Amino acid sequence: MLAANGHAVLFVGLYATKENILLAKGAENIDLGGRKTAFDGGLLLRLIKLIKKEKPDILQANGSDTLKYAAFAKLVYPKLNIVYRNISMVSAWTKEASFKRKINRLLFKKVDRVTSVGQQSMEDLVRTYGYPLEKAKLIRRGIPQFNYDAAAARKKIVTEFGFPATDYILAHVGQFSPEKNHAFLIESFEKVLAQDHRVRLLFVGEGKKYAAIKELVQNKNLDKHVLFAGYRQHVQELLAGSDLFVLGSTIEGVPGVVLEAGMQSLPTVAVNVGGVGEVVMNGKTGILLEKHDPVIFSNAVISLLHDDTLRRSLGENAKKFVVENYSLQYCLAEFESLYAAIIKEKI
Repeated sequence: MLAANGHAVLFVGLYATKENILLAKGAENIDLGGRKTAFDGGLLLRLIKLIKKEKPDILQANGSDTLKYAAFAKLVYPKLNIVYRNISMVSAWTKEASFKRKINRLLFKKVDRVTSVGQQSMEDLVRTYGYPLEKAKLIRRGIPQFNYDAAAARKKIVTEFGFPATDYILAHVGQFSPEKNHAFLIESFEKVLAQDHRVRLLFVGEGKKYAAIKELVQNKNLDKHVLFAGYRQHVQELLAGSDLFVLGSTIEGVPGVVLEAGMQSLPTVAVNVGGVGEVVMNGKTGILLEKHDPVIFSNAVISLLHDDTLRRSLGENAKKFVVENYSLQYCLAEFESLYAAIIKEKI
């Protein structure tokens, strides 16, 4: 959207990948060849060379690894303006007084502004790394609005995975990593099936724990009811065809997948960690639970599956909430305003 709005954008990748490559339409997409070690001096030199050639007004670092290289590049180019995009609860990834936390505190001294997807994650970063609150800004995620026909989307899922069209579909989207807590969802799902056997759990995503979770499902003889969709580009289409979104993470910033579900009028059952409470309004856009209890979680799921009127009402509220508070246009305008302010104060 920045490119479409007339800005020159370089979309630079630090990781080498052969599949599921991210490309920014309208931008110049550049792959720096990936890293070979935890901190790759060659990769840093390639980034510095690119900065020297292009002389960007703003370098936006999305994630901790990109911050590391951006901060070191600023040692060579002190006038480089760095914006860091924070999407998580950073305190969960570094122990207090750890070497990593001390290093990150030093790296953030090189950062001109921090933008965060949620209030909780912003306050957490400020507190964890001693970053000045006046240099931090809340810029909510921008969620694209895709208009899928729910019945058609549902039919595609039913056809692909082969189960009765009358079954309920629970959806979960996320990397197969420890903090996404797939094992908890499976334990909760077993208790859902004990109350109603007409339910399917659809996992969308890839990751390090994929094989282990698939083995867990097989060992529990849940193969027919727990479905693995892998990586998908059109996630909102799968969400449009589902009945309910579920989230059992142990760490979250502001989960964009909840917002994408809401855009398709899909309510959420989630555990209240990090910034989840900023996007799941208990009793209004879904059900927000205070602890990871499989019995409580499963009962919440069943209560919504068996109450079509309430589920639809929560879904309608969820869509209204996302459209009003998480538009892409808002996100674009906020970033443009921030970039302009940084450039103006440095003139």
